[in-house]
Amino acid sequence: MRLDIVIPAHNEEHRIGRTLDAYRAGCPDPGTRFLVALDACTDRTAQIVRSHRASDERVSLHEYPKLGKGGVIAATFRDSDADLVGFVDADCATPPAELLRLADTTRERENVDGAIASRHHAASVLPAGRSLTRRLTSAGFAFGVRRLLKLPYADTQCGAKVLRRATAQTIVARVSETDLLFDVDLLLAARDAGHRVVEVPTVWIDQDGSRVDPIADTRKMAVSLARLWAAGLRRRVGGAPLEVADARA
Repeated sequence: MRLDIVIPAHNEEHRIGRTLDAYRAGCPDPGTRFLVALDACTDRTAQIVRSHRASDERVSLHEYPKLGKGGVIAATFRDSDADLVGFVDADCATPPAELLRLADTTRERENVDGAIASRHHAASVLPAGRSLTRRLTSAGFAFGVRRLLKLPYADTQCGAKVLRRATAQTIVARVSETDLLFDVDLLLAARDAGHRVVEVPTVWIDQDGSRVDPIADTRKMAVSLARLWAAGLRRRVGGAPLEVADARA
């Protein structure tokens, strides 16, 4: 089965090169492609991606106006014709082998429509650790997601997810959030459409240079979370509940 890996990037000239080096080496299958989705980049990110494209035809460049991380992922998903589509952050916090494990879970497990990485699973490995502030805000947000939206995941925000293409194209049309709450909205849309997405422990290596402000951005996400909850009250929700599962079980 062919796999398209979307890498959203906004001014990532200092990180995109090493991420592509790692993923090209770690994912040697000719059926795996790397779709770098530029979100209104103004630096040398596009030039660096083109240099990788010159030596590896599996790399492609997709340039967009400012759509937000989720917006460029959704737009690139729509253009994919692979069997599986996924996305991973441009900082390479998720090693290639972990993204491939999500793809294998989706491909091999019966009645599974997608798999998401979780940093909060007991079997996950975080070699670099995270600051106390980031751990607390992340845990608080995850609690809010479970309590308000009834999504059962321990970690909706880890930037590594894989879906069957048919599933992705069905649910992307239902997603309205394009930035910080894109991942949550995507999982809500999957649940509403009756798709089964499982949560998988991961290796995640915290990287320097994060643009996420753990306090300010968590506040913004809380407001967006309340908006999603209110929207859910205004519509009838159908579909089977999603199941959280451990791929190592």
